[in-house]
Amino acid sequence: MSKPRPERRVMIGRNIILTMATVYALRQSIYYATIGPDSLSPAQSILAAEGHLLGAWSGLWGVVAVLCVVDMVNRHTRQGLSLLAGVALGWGVGYLLIWAFAGFQDFTLVNAAIGWLAPAVLIFGFVAKVSALQDIITALRDQIRAGGG
Repeated sequence: MSKPRPERRVMIGRNIILTMATVYALRQSIYYATIGPDSLSPAQSILAAEGHLLGAWSGLWGVVAVLCVVDMVNRHTRQGLSLLAGVALGWGVGYLLIWAFAGFQDFTLVNAAIGWLAPAVLIFGFVAKVSALQDIITALRDQIRAGGG
């Protein structure tokens, strides 16, 4: 039985992550599309401008989901996961700023910030790793096609 080529393993791992990211982004999109302003926590209310930006947040998460699917189809990783990490980073920083401006008292805001920042860092690391692997595979393929391998 032959071993899977490294390129195949990278693609399978990438597609699993992109599928999970798509499902997560769709969940977030549906959440912001269906939650009412009266159901928001005080920090969410600030980040969603008293509920006026719920549609915008829903739309942004929808774009993340679409870009993750596009990345799967186009066999790359950078756009969808990068936007997902960026949105998560934005929410995490937002929670930290609210905590700071509220006088560093409410540690549930720190917990929420960590809940957004930790995945953003992990996703960024994954994107960097997969991007580097994709670049290496592309360079090797080009070298082989040019007759140098």
